[in-house]
Amino acid sequence: MLQDEKDLLNFCRVPRSRKEIKEHLGISTVFYVMQHYVQPLLESGELKMTMPDKTKSRNQKYVSA
Repeated sequence: MLQDEKDLLNFCRVPRSRKEIKEHLGISTVFYVMQHYVQPLLESGELKMTMPDKTKSRNQKYVSA
């Protein structure tokens, strides 16, 4: 696991939005953050959605599993 991934999981102990995650990592686009950080962690089960039935919701937040 990369240091950024560990840092992200620690940051997401409290539910965080896509925008909060992007700003925390210092990356300019949400798309990049979702593709390279959030999606792999969701697939591995280390990160969970707060509203799994509404994956595209603008109110979606992510929390460490």
